[in-house]
Parts: sequence; C-alpha cells; structure tokens
Amino acid sequence: MSIDNDMRYSHLDIGKHVAYLRTEKGWSAYQLSLASGISNSVLTRLEKGEREPMLNTLLKVIEGLDLSPAEFFKAFK
Repeated sequence: MSIDNDMRYSHLDIGKHVAYLRTEKGWSAYQLSLASGISNSVLTRLEKGEREPMLNTLLKVIEGLDLSPAEFFKAFK
C-alpha cells in the first residue's frame, strides 16, 4: 500500500469545496449546518477558510452533504 504524497490541499481549498457542493445542492449554509449537526457559525468559518476544520467536523459536513469521504476528496486529485 502506498501513500499519495502528491495530494495537497489547504483549509481554504476545503472550505471553497464545501461551499461549492452546498450551493450545487441549492442549500443555504443554515440548511447544511442542520443536516451536518454543527453550528452555522462553525460552517461559515469553515467555508471562509478562517480555520482548519477538525476531522470530526469535516466528516459531519461530508455526511450532511450525503457524500462519502472518498467522493468529497476525489476533487483534490
């Protein structure tokens, strides 16, 4: 098993991707925060890239978007 060391992304990239996927669903940030079980303020900071998300928070958002982690991260290859 090898690790792909070429996969690079920042918290800004993650935030932009979350916002993109949310708007593709036609959802407001509030709707995604409800679906994810996180506060709207945490989601807003994540989307703006103001801080690097904790793994459990990011996994909640990915689940709220009805995606698997693999589906979410395939955009970064």
